[in-house]
Amino acid sequence: MSITKMTLVEIQGAETCLDEALQRVAKSAVFQPEPFTSFSEYAAGVPAMGGHNPYAELLRKVMGIADTFQVKLKYADFEKLNLSLEEIPPYIDNLQARVSKLREEKKSLESHQETYRQTLTHLQHIISLNLSFDELFAIKYLKVRFGRLPVDSYMKLSYYEDEPFVFYSFDNDGAYHWCVYLTADEDAEAVDGIFNSLFFERLRIPDDTHGTPENAIALIQKEMKENEARLKEVKEEIKQIYHQGVEEFLMVYSKLKFLSDSFDLRKYAVILKGKFYVLGFVPEKEYENLKGEFQNLSGVEITSRPTEYKEDLHVPVELKNNRFVRPFEMFTTMYGLPGYKDIDPTPFVAITYTFLFGLMFGDVGQGLVISLVGWLLWKFKKMTLGPIMMRIGISSAVFGCIYGSVFGFEHLLDPVYHMLGFAEKPIEVMEPATTSNILLFAVGLGVFIILLSMVFNIVLGIKQKNIERAIFSQNGLAGFVFYAAVVFAAVGTLMGMQILNPVYILLLIVLPLMVVFMKEPLAKMVAKRKGIFEEGVGNFIVVTFFEMFEILLSFISNTMSFLRVGGFILSHAGMMAVVSTLAEMVGAGASPIVIIIGNAFVMCMEGLIVGIQVLRLEFYEMFSRFFEAEGDPYQPVKVSYQTQEQ
Repeated sequence: MSITKMTLVEIQGAETCLDEALQRVAKSAVFQPEPFTSFSEYAAGVPAMGGHNPYAELLRKVMGIADTFQVKLKYADFEKLNLSLEEIPPYIDNLQARVSKLREEKKSLESHQETYRQTLTHLQHIISLNLSFDELFAIKYLKVRFGRLPVDSYMKLSYYEDEPFVFYSFDNDGAYHWCVYLTADEDAEAVDGIFNSLFFERLRIPDDTHGTPENAIALIQKEMKENEARLKEVKEEIKQIYHQGVEEFLMVYSKLKFLSDSFDLRKYAVILKGKFYVLGFVPEKEYENLKGEFQNLSGVEITSRPTEYKEDLHVPVELKNNRFVRPFEMFTTMYGLPGYKDIDPTPFVAITYTFLFGLMFGDVGQGLVISLVGWLLWKFKKMTLGPIMMRIGISSAVFGCIYGSVFGFEHLLDPVYHMLGFAEKPIEVMEPATTSNILLFAVGLGVFIILLSMVFNIVLGIKQKNIERAIFSQNGLAGFVFYAAVVFAAVGTLMGMQILNPVYILLLIVLPLMVVFMKEPLAKMVAKRKGIFEEGVGNFIVVTFFEMFEILLSFISNTMSFLRVGGFILSHAGMMAVVSTLAEMVGAGASPIVIIIGNAFVMCMEGLIVGIQVLRLEFYEMFSRFFEAEGDPYQPVKVSYQTQEQ
């Protein structure tokens, strides 16, 4: 249960060295800067904002070019870049000009191609027209409208037989009549209104269309071929620009991104009497590496202070766990991060979650499948849930060996047990006697975990010098003694032992309960604070009485919650028994299909439910007793070279 030890680092130097210092901070990727307003000794300083970021506009242009070429932006070692900082703006402007010119030409060519395609479609439907377009459109005092009319509207033309227009249909494709209507200039507005009401879609013939439809089609096809050739050339030119300069382009992008992000760190700096100051947190193990970044930068000093120098200092938290435990940090962070002076509960979660899942979902075959699925999810999708599934799947398989269950077959491992010298498998889940023992074991396991959670709370209270938390609270020493005494008395009574007597009741049950009842006044007395009963004795008694009632109920409900552990052990065996029964009912032919589908259903449904229920036990029955989750994550400044879209 380890949290990375942090140190508070102060970087100071001449104001002229600020940008270089910030660049080295960004390069180190281990420094989490803190706002100077958090430190009273710098509160009177003036932040060195530095005005407008000089690299932002150049970076925007580079990202625009990348979008045009569909370049996946990523880091490239810009130390090898041959361009100086002064040469970068002309490079970008020249590249942008070339790109803009080609992009505009490409857009124009593509627009022409689309127009040509639409025109060809129109012409192919009116190919039966024997007139030349030049002659047709040269007629004075006459309007010609080519287009298409829905078949339903065509039937309504008979209503307008007396109107001054001539209509002719060239083609009918089942949905539309491809047609033309002619009308005099003075009647055009009225006739156009009629056809608009009939949902006529006008198809405009381009001005450069000449001759008959057949001639026009041949001419357009020729122009399309020439246009397509030029479009191909333009795309090739764009591709060459991309391939020839992409490495240099990525170097330019990386350098600008680094400089821009480094410049933005000025908001964390303060200027006092011509010197800059930047404060932040660094893992203690990385401090020497950070100092190494500033070795050859004269005029800049870097020093460290212990985090304890200021009581209200909010130190960021970085969890430090081994390979087995690390994936379970996902569950811890779902609840929240521990404070810097708290205990990291991740190892506790890793052990209890793995153990409880396997206990509740014990099956050799299904466990190995879950583990395999987890490996695939991590291997190909990098899902953080994958490594967790690998671990709990192995736990499920281990408990499956104890239960003797392999894909629901309860006696498949009997020969193995006989070879090992056992008369039968260790646990027969569905036997009546075993069922009651499983439920009792689940409650006993819950009692142990609750007591262990209280121990963590006591340790944290001592570590934080919080007497109320460590001694007087329901999860402190008083609550531990009360709960343990009640459980011990209950177990002893069930076993016929005479445990309860006045001394036992007074010292181990009543006294701890009274200490919990008086925890706030007792804590104030120990701390020698005034106002023990600030809101009055009567109000204190009434409020605390109901709180105690809730505490006692929570002890009972939390303990009984662990019955679900035994319940899921039994329900898993029961569900697989149902699958086996159905497989026997359908006959030998369909039996394998039922077994496969049944196992898949149980793994998906019950596996998900068990996973959620174990997480609930972690959060509500364990974390609620000792984990306050008041920490903030350690987030060192790092230059991200990937855009949000990527």
